[in-house]
Amino acid sequence: MARTDDVKREKLSPRQQQLHDDFLKSRPRATLTGPFAVLINAPEIAEPADKLVTHFRHHSKLGRRLVELVIMLVVRDASAQYAWSVHEPHALEQGFSQSVIDAIRARKRPDLQRDDEKLIYDVVTELLATKTLSAATFERAKAALGLEGLIEVVSLTGVYGMIGLVLNAFDIPPQPGVKPLS
Repeated sequence: MARTDDVKREKLSPRQQQLHDDFLKSRPRATLTGPFAVLINAPEIAEPADKLVTHFRHHSKLGRRLVELVIMLVVRDASAQYAWSVHEPHALEQGFSQSVIDAIRARKRPDLQRDDEKLIYDVVTELLATKTLSAATFERAKAALGLEGLIEVVSLTGVYGMIGLVLNAFDIPPQPGVKPLS
């Protein structure tokens, strides 16, 4: 059970109401749920966090497919139930097979077919495990993705690490009807 009350728009300050409305414009939901239902209580954090999430969702140079792969790896590492329940369907929409998603769910290396996916997997899993990148991984990723692409991968990993911590600390449950992570 979540450790915060459901968001009631009428109980929010005018600034929070504007953020609430802005958040819902960019999300296919009728009510504010997930990390932004928590973060709205700290507008100075919620607003820039939303801008980062929106950037990665719509403007990332990595492309939506690789963004979803990064997110799936990070939220699985964190066992962030809500984020997994939201992003598993997105990963399927981006062309990842159920067997790839199931391997990530099981914390196993998925059978990725594309070189860019294998690289993203290597970068993100190394970042999560060691909190840094070896010289070899750094150079390989920079050569393939460019400096800006590498910055995006590292930053996206950090943003969704934050999202996972918020979801877990505030005990935000998964979307209804989704198999929870174990």
